Amino acid sequence: MKKTPAQIMQKRVTRFLVIFTSILLLLAVLASCGAKKATLPMASTITQADGGNMTAEQVKNTATMLTTVFDDQNFDVRDYLIAASRGYDMLAEGFNDAEYEKYTTGNKIETAKKFLDAANAKAAEGDKIDASVYNTMNEADLNNLISVFQTTVTIEASNGLFDKILSGIGIALNWMTNTLGGSFYIIGICEFAILIELLMIPFAILQQKNTIKQAKLRPKEMAIRKKYAGRTDQKTQQQVQKEIQELYQRENFSPFSGCLPLLLQMPVLIILYRIVIDPLHYVLGLSSGMSSALGIYYTAARAAGGLGFTSAPSSSIGIISSISKGDLAGLGSFQYFTNSSEVFGKLNDVWDKLPNFNIGKFNFGLTPSFSNFAQNWILLLVPVLTFVAYFFSMKLNRKFGYQPGTNPGQPADRQTACSNTMMDISMPALSTFFTFMVPAIIGVYWIFRSILGVLKQFIMSKVMPLPQFTEDDYKAAERELAGKKPQVVKSENAGRVRSLHHIDDEDYDDTRAAALARKAAMEAEERKKQEAAKKTPVEGAPLKEDDRPEKEKKDDAEPTDKDE
Repeated sequence: MKKTPAQIMQKRVTRFLVIFTSILLLLAVLASCGAKKATLPMASTITQADGGNMTAEQVKNTATMLTTVFDDQNFDVRDYLIAASRGYDMLAEGFNDAEYEKYTTGNKIETAKKFLDAANAKAAEGDKIDASVYNTMNEADLNNLISVFQTTVTIEASNGLFDKILSGIGIALNWMTNTLGGSFYIIGICEFAILIELLMIPFAILQQKNTIKQAKLRPKEMAIRKKYAGRTDQKTQQQVQKEIQELYQRENFSPFSGCLPLLLQMPVLIILYRIVIDPLHYVLGLSSGMSSALGIYYTAARAAGGLGFTSAPSSSIGIISSISKGDLAGLGSFQYFTNSSEVFGKLNDVWDKLPNFNIGKFNFGLTPSFSNFAQNWILLLVPVLTFVAYFFSMKLNRKFGYQPGTNPGQPADRQTACSNTMMDISMPALSTFFTFMVPAIIGVYWIFRSILGVLKQFIMSKVMPLPQFTEDDYKAAERELAGKKPQVVKSENAGRVRSLHHIDDEDYDDTRAAALARKAAMEAEERKKQEAAKKTPVEGAPLKEDDRPEKEKKDDAEPTDKDE
């Protein structure tokens, strides 16, 4: 059963929206990965420190050299400088940041110069500076050099329109979490999912009405196809599709109206994802810079005053879930920021207002992984349940809905069944892949939302059921179209009368192949007969020699009177 162009386009649009949403979500995940910047910030203006020996120009040259060798994964110059100012040598042989206190030095300035020598040696030839530039360094110069790389964290959220909208949704989510969900974030986002589905009911009704209208046109569509039954050439099939399109236009039906709910769900999914992964910003109303600052503090070396984690989770919710309020104590004197005391004060004030990401002892703010399996093994159930939920929801939604590619009451054709099977596997697999990249609480939301989707589709199928047709309905549609004769599909042979004896079959597209095959078979049969005739006994037997006397032969040759 061939689908109409509208049906094909509707299916392509649906797949595009699903893939496009997945790509947007993947980009959002990748954009949030890694809290530390890949470039080293540097003050635009540099002055000489009070009591310092280095001039402003010497400090600038030293800072510029350090930016050329900066590597936030292997050679973070801020960690080394700040650690030196705190009396720790990160270049010491066998240095272990977990036991950084063992590597204290008696002279901070000499430790800092040792690091600057190592950085200068690491720099490219054109970026190296003379060691005399920093050899006169004292403690004031060291602190001044550190301040060159310090940043100021914005505390309060911005006032942009989009940011206000997301913050408003975050406040509503926080209220639902604290008031109706007992401060459990998972309950809050499930309540939020229910609210979204309730708000989407008018669009679901519109979609169901559109589906019912399409289902009602099925008998007429089948009657059009039956009118051209047996004609499989391309031009005839194009005519079939054209008449079905004209039928849709007469009945004011558009398959594309069913794509509206998908278009609305896509931004909702992205918005909710951003809100859930950054509760500091969207739920508690702090700036996004506060989330970034917490990530930098999370990965900074312990010798430099940070928490010393090798890498940060891909979202602030993962960082918050990994530490406690007591871990914020060092943030007040953290030398990465000019206003670290304000950052600490604000986070310390709002920390107790954060929602609870746990269910029992399991923290669903963390990302499912096979590391630390003993403590967070239950999080690995989220990807598994996500696949199961999406797999069965797609099958059940197809069962409760209308499938334009099949006849009512009949199974899908082979091509459609194969396509459905691919979608049933690929889309749940893609969703499962994403659950290993986002906090487990996002996966829980996807599972719950897919269940809600099936429940909504089931209710719609009962409240607004699809029409059911009998054989009489299909015959009635055929009678309605009986007065409309099949249109003649014109080709380059239009106007010519076909022979009933197939002598001109080679002139038409739909019979040419069969005619050529028939002609070839006849010619082969004729050749076989000719070969056989050459080998017959009559044609191949030798003549018997006449051995009578010559006189008798002569008498027989002469004519008689009778013959005359």
